[in-house]
Amino acid sequence: MRFIIPTSVTNRSFWTPARIALSTAILALFIVCGSCTINSIISLFMKPASVFPTSIPWIHNESECKHTNRTWEDGKCWDYEHGMTF
Repeated sequence: MRFIIPTSVTNRSFWTPARIALSTAILALFIVCGSCTINSIISLFMKPASVFPTSIPWIHNESECKHTNRTWEDGKCWDYEHGMTF
């Protein structure tokens, strides 16, 4: 027994303008999301390892500075553990 497909179904194209627009939107969404994900992953591993010294304004004497494990230089208490994003 043979199944006969109606001719109106076989003449329709799969790629209608609506499906092309939907496919393009989905592809663009994947590209944007993928790019953001890759950029986020790369930025996690490419952070600069350099440290920038920061003067602590509320510490005014050397003993208090040493007590908090910081460095006393030029009459100021310096902290060398802060990164650029602090």
